Amino acid sequence: MAQYAILLDTRFCTGCNTCFYKCVQENRLHDVAENGNTRTLVYINDTGMYHHRCMHCVDPTCVANCEKQALTKTEYGPVLWDAEACIRCQTCVEKCPFHIPMFDEANRKIVKCSMCAHRDFDQNKDAQPACVEVCPTGALEFGERQAMVDKAKKMAADFKLNIYGLEENGGTSLLILTQEDPLKVGYPEVEKKAAAEGGSSWKVGGAVAGAAAVAAVAYVGLKKYGERKDQIDRGEK
Repeated sequence: MAQYAILLDTRFCTGCNTCFYKCVQENRLHDVAENGNTRTLVYINDTGMYHHRCMHCVDPTCVANCEKQALTKTEYGPVLWDAEACIRCQTCVEKCPFHIPMFDEANRKIVKCSMCAHRDFDQNKDAQPACVEVCPTGALEFGERQAMVDKAKKMAADFKLNIYGLEENGGTSLLILTQEDPLKVGYPEVEKKAAAEGGSSWKVGGAVAGAAAVAAVAYVGLKKYGERKDQIDRGEK
């Protein structure tokens, strides 16, 4: 069975958050999003853009630390959460080196990307995650992981880009290309290591972000989005 991955080329991302809106719609997450919890969201800051979404590690720390096996690494790539098995201990929120899983207190849910595994892309070769499908600039690409790794390496060499996710935490199934230093735009510093064989809530100013905080960030981001879109239109990647 093939293992899949998403390749994100941030040079083409405008920060429009179409991926966020489509994810909410696709996964019926309106009530969760109202509480400030998201499976994917693009944050725009002065140094660049940070995409907060599950990295789908090859050897996931969350899976290794989940006592009830509520999180599993599928052989085709995605890391999935089982609501029935989960006891809401939030160990995954604490242990994830990328700070990805969120706990939605109101709905008693762990919120993280599933890579749209319900679309059954291993059986349907034309299927893609919803975010990839709707990205208006083609910044997101989906395919077999090795092909995405090979493409990321070539593009990084050709255009002098950084690859985030290739070695972090033993490698991931979300590979991110950036012109800027990934750490300076918001990606966490994670230990780089070889993948094993077989292989907290977002905070603003120290407080857990709610709907108002998300709205505030979105408002500020809209101004930078306009500037970024103009750059893309002019061909300034």
